[in-house]
Amino acid sequence: MKYTLLKKGLVLLLALSLACGCTAVTDELPDNYTETDLITETEPLSTETAASQTTPPPTESASETISSEETALSEETSLTEETTSITAAAEQTSLPPPQTSAETVSETSSETVTETLFVPGTLPTEASQTIATAPSITIVTIPTLPSDTEAAPASTAAVSETEAYYPQSSYYPLNFDRQKAVWISYLEFDRIMRDADEASFTEALNACFDNISSLGCNTVYFQVRVYGDAYYESSLFPKGDRLTGDYDPLEIAVKSAHDRGLSIHAWINPMRLMTDSQMKSYPESCKIGEWYNDSSLNGKYIVNSSGRWYINPAYAETVSLICDGISEIVTAYDVDGIQIDDYFYPTTDEAFDSAAYKASGTSMSLADWRRDNVTKMVRKMYETVHSANPKVLFGISPQGNTDNNFNDLYADIYTWCSTSGCCDYICPQIYFGFENSAQPYAETVDKWDKLVTSPDVKLVIGLAAYKSGTEDKYAGDGSREWINSNDILTRQRDLTDIYNAGYAFFRYDSLFLPSPSAAASVSAELNNLRAQQ
Repeated sequence: MKYTLLKKGLVLLLALSLACGCTAVTDELPDNYTETDLITETEPLSTETAASQTTPPPTESASETISSEETALSEETSLTEETTSITAAAEQTSLPPPQTSAETVSETSSETVTETLFVPGTLPTEASQTIATAPSITIVTIPTLPSDTEAAPASTAAVSETEAYYPQSSYYPLNFDRQKAVWISYLEFDRIMRDADEASFTEALNACFDNISSLGCNTVYFQVRVYGDAYYESSLFPKGDRLTGDYDPLEIAVKSAHDRGLSIHAWINPMRLMTDSQMKSYPESCKIGEWYNDSSLNGKYIVNSSGRWYINPAYAETVSLICDGISEIVTAYDVDGIQIDDYFYPTTDEAFDSAAYKASGTSMSLADWRRDNVTKMVRKMYETVHSANPKVLFGISPQGNTDNNFNDLYADIYTWCSTSGCCDYICPQIYFGFENSAQPYAETVDKWDKLVTSPDVKLVIGLAAYKSGTEDKYAGDGSREWINSNDILTRQRDLTDIYNAGYAFFRYDSLFLPSPSAAASVSAELNNLRAQQ
């Protein structure tokens, strides 16, 4: 149940001091990423063997860096050009009749794992366990304040005017033993949200979810924070600039997904902010705007790297803001999960956080210290999600290249995959073909499967729908694989059956509204995907 009082901005009495204006940033974000969004993609080195991945790699590499959103710029044409050049007739032939929510999502092969199924008006089941009623969850505040019978220290007796408390959510989430997902990003928002009223947006989003269901998918990753903004009603972040109408996209998305038996995970980028020119218009009533306009915190809590600003995870204050943003979502909306993507440290340059590193007094190397910062942040986000609702999932979608994660982004995927308390699922973006010279798909999936040793972590494989019908210029000998074959996604999806792993397609428009040059390949790929559900 969505908390009405919270939605209206009354996040308990003390949260009022955090309220900030939800005016759109004056400087428009680009229709696609600018150069400052990119972590430079370089020619990949040779892939490692599975055996060598049992321990973290000791040295840095210059191997291929690919992220789900970077590739939207480097591998796809302009979204505006894509959408305007496709005729209505072409759209109709590529979009099948929607699957009803009461239909059972079928499994391929002889898989015996029981999957959660959804029928409107009933609660989901978890694996082989049938639950008759939702568990009783006491409404509390977190963190818990000192009780009346216990004397509190003077420093904690009074509640800080800048600290918000969020109630625990009693919603019982809809999730599946094996996720079959599609990402809907802010790039789709350019088409379905910008300049759209509530009715138009709802109609467009319903069509998206119908098409996702028609592929036998059961989960949607819906982007709600791109650049320190919000595509929902927030007291902490300003409204995203694609949202030009007066409505709540996340509220609509949650209802639309659940009406179709789809799980919905709110996808955020925790650290990446806006460009320098855009930050000048960031509301100072919000924490990030306050930090930007404070000379003692500008360059400390938030840092400019190559023209774009990022939150520095080295400080408790910055991590607290990120986690407050997560609490705000989980307690106010019936989301089934929170997912963060692969943007962590934007640079290996020591200047990014040299002052914080020196002040820490640590004996760790800068690389180890940064990895420790990210892992502490990840653990805090995990704790935040489960404190708000123990059944809501927390997932991470890192890059598919393990070296890049560990050495360039300081993402300790080895720890996250092998220990509890970091994430409920890991969704590496394995955006490589079978014939990729450095990172062949099958070998890379096997490598990740071997990394996931914690019984509390599930594996979901991110698939590059955006590459269908295009040249893969960093794939070496496999550069034309996606042009010459029209069943790569089908074979990649089917390979996940062997590992009982989930899968996720990046992204919606790449599947259902591709560029004209890729349309024939994508249409054939869709036919193969549907035929072998």
